[in-house]
Amino acid sequence: MDEMDYRILELLRENSREKNMEIARRLNVSEGTIRKRILNMVDSGIIKKFTVETAISIEGIVLIKLDSRRASATLKILKNIYRDVYEFSGRIDVAVRIIKSTIDELNMEVDKIRDISGVINTDTMVRLK
Repeated sequence: MDEMDYRILELLRENSREKNMEIARRLNVSEGTIRKRILNMVDSGIIKKFTVETAISIEGIVLIKLDSRRASATLKILKNIYRDVYEFSGRIDVAVRIIKSTIDELNMEVDKIRDISGVINTDTMVRLK
């Protein structure tokens, strides 16, 4: 990855529906260059998926304490399931950001995390604003 790829990713994070032609115009390159670079990032796994955020959603951060003997395997599972996984040092090992349409859906997702082998404890914070 080079600076151009990082700039493309930044624009896609702002608006994943941005047309390649508009990205090309903003970065002063051809549309083909943008199309090829995005395809390369998808093929190499840098871009995992394109997604949609809605105004009607519940966002939660799930703080997770892991069993140190299984931490690596558990972390791998979490990273395969969730896009936003953050590792920490200290009392909390991992945080996962989850966005769902309802609080019940968020609750069910937290229950799924609790069922993953190696998860000792969770604490969920719901974003208010």
